[in-house]
Amino acid sequence: MAETSWWNRGGPQPPAQPTHAPAAPTLPPRVVRSRGELEKLRDDALASQPIEPGDVRMIWVSPEGVASALEAIIHTTRWLLGEREWAPISREMYEYPNLPVPLIRTHAEDAIFGYKWAETSEWYAGGVKRTVEWAMSSDVERPIFE
Repeated sequence: MAETSWWNRGGPQPPAQPTHAPAAPTLPPRVVRSRGELEKLRDDALASQPIEPGDVRMIWVSPEGVASALEAIIHTTRWLLGEREWAPISREMYEYPNLPVPLIRTHAEDAIFGYKWAETSEWYAGGVKRTVEWAMSSDVERPIFE
């Protein structure tokens, strides 16, 4: 009996297509916001950098702290998205996506209250803290208002 090959079955067959779309890379544990939400916050912070400090949509920060707070939001979202290797404040490196997100909030609080990280500005630490808290909860206000 002759061997059956692809050309004896009606011509070439297209390669098998995956039954589902490839999944986006996993976000760190405890992060409840979506990749899109994190990217939007990052992009809004980047777009806010050239704006006059008093016009940036962050009521929790004084005008002199806006630049530091925006930098913190950018660093933190990039770290949560896997775009930045070292953690904000501590500058430690962790394997993505296994990031100790709650620990970074603790580092921010330690910097704010002067327990540790004295070289970190209060506004930078506040930006890290607010970004991490927002990323870990669907009930917390966004650090930059839309």
